[in-house]
Amino acid sequence: MKKLSQETVNKNVDYIVDGIKEVITTFGPRAPGSKGEADAQEYFAKELGKYADEVKTQKFTLHPMAFMGWIYFEVAFMLAALVCLWFNINIASILLGVTAITLAVLQLMLYIHVTAPFFPKKTSSNVYAVKKPTGEVKRRIIFCGHTDAAPEWGALYKGGAVLFETQFISSLLVIAVVIGMAIAGILVNGFTVFPQSINSTPLPYLIALIVVTVICTPIVIWLAFFFNPLRTVDGANDNLTANFTAASILKTMAEENIALENTEVCALMAGSEEAGLRGAMAFAKDFKDELSDVETIIVVMETLRETDCLCVYTRDLNGIVKTDVEVAALVKEACKQATGRDIKFSFVPLGSTDSAAFALAGLKSTCFAGVNHKLQRYYHTRMDSYDNLSRECLEISYKTMMKTLELYDKNGLKTE
Repeated sequence: MKKLSQETVNKNVDYIVDGIKEVITTFGPRAPGSKGEADAQEYFAKELGKYADEVKTQKFTLHPMAFMGWIYFEVAFMLAALVCLWFNINIASILLGVTAITLAVLQLMLYIHVTAPFFPKKTSSNVYAVKKPTGEVKRRIIFCGHTDAAPEWGALYKGGAVLFETQFISSLLVIAVVIGMAIAGILVNGFTVFPQSINSTPLPYLIALIVVTVICTPIVIWLAFFFNPLRTVDGANDNLTANFTAASILKTMAEENIALENTEVCALMAGSEEAGLRGAMAFAKDFKDELSDVETIIVVMETLRETDCLCVYTRDLNGIVKTDVEVAALVKEACKQATGRDIKFSFVPLGSTDSAAFALAGLKSTCFAGVNHKLQRYYHTRMDSYDNLSRECLEISYKTMMKTLELYDKNGLKTE
């Protein structure tokens, strides 16, 4: 591949910045399964059609509210558990607390949506563009972003990371406190499965119960406002930066007459990532066999905003899922060669990226990200707008992805 001029780099960064603004101002909110998301995906299908040989749109169904809506069940369980303490039904409080913990683990830690049947079903889509090589396909690289955007996180917007972390941690502590009070209630008042008066309850326990109720009830109710289902953020950085960076690779190949002999280059605009990686899961399920014909790697990009935080994830989904070490090493080396930056291997401490869905399906994938894990006030809030981008980060990301393509075309997964 020929060396790209700075003029070409600047032109493509302009393309990314201008494209982000166009999508946001033209299609409005892009919640998973919404009309805005569908219209934006149709836009990307047409845009990628200018540069790719083939564009496919994959439809899939999901229950988008299940990903965050489980919090409402959590609130209901914990309020009920507090009420049960006052009637000495302590075993019920324990069971409700354990259920709340189990629900949090399944929904938040493992992305298993057990609450899905309680929420409406909707349709979302993935857009997959393919640029074929001039000769036989011997390897394939897919650059991936996601088109949808998240509901606003109220505490993060109003108070930044400190208030957000306070809300998150305090809600978990409430569960532990309630279970602890229930166990103490059994020790003090005996075991019962039927409501009983607390008139005979020892005064110290009664005082403790009053304190716990007064403190915990507002915290539980506050949790119900963790996110605003009526407000979808613009998602300029998260994750249109990735979408347009992926598109710019195919655009550059077309405009610079870059023809690869044996490497198939693809761009995937995943839908409904903010609903628990549903688009990536659907793509992996339907395309895994098709992608097994030759060596295939997937480079996911996520929130290309914080230059000092650029990294490659080797563990995803709350640090549980391993991504592909060779693909991660390839991207790391590409960034070093393209920009001189020796970025770090890192992991996702809370949350996930589409790379986890691909890794769980057995596909070779990693994620190149520019997220500050001390969450910034724009993350998942209305401040994630087209006038809050980092051109420096976008330029580094574009150069890194183009170099990743060059190294992969030359060596496959061997970066030496």
